[in-house]
Amino acid sequence: MRPSRPGLLVGLGVLAAVLAWSGLRIWVSGGHSEPDLMWRTTLTIGLLAVAVFGVGWPVKQWVDGDKSRRIDALRAARTAALAKAASVAGSMLVGVFAGWGVHYVPTLHIAARRSEGVVAAADVVVSVLLLVAGLLVERWCRVPADEDDDRGAPA
Repeated sequence: MRPSRPGLLVGLGVLAAVLAWSGLRIWVSGGHSEPDLMWRTTLTIGLLAVAVFGVGWPVKQWVDGDKSRRIDALRAARTAALAKAASVAGSMLVGVFAGWGVHYVPTLHIAARRSEGVVAAADVVVSVLLLVAGLLVERWCRVPADEDDDRGAPA
């Protein structure tokens, strides 16, 4: 599995922001009210970031040399896949909530809009944490190459 590319993550985030902002504008121009942003979403994304970090920590310990606990190769591969999914999802969620936040910027002087803007900003922050947790755990799951492999000697 290849590590996440920053350019792809940025592109996904920008695309998600544009789609969220324009979709929300179209929805509102059709006479509908904006869907409410909830703090439960913020909490859920934050818990996901902590879970990704928690699942990756034992793999990091093992790769760093703490061989006291055995790590199954399949578990490490699944952890790497989870980390990749978290980085992609985090980048897209950052874009979605940033797009919503941009939608609320012109009306932040209204108290109800300001509270929605605050929730959108909090969602952006925890989505960045999910993105960072994914990228960090991806890095932790890399197994360093053996010195023998670098010289072409048989393992």
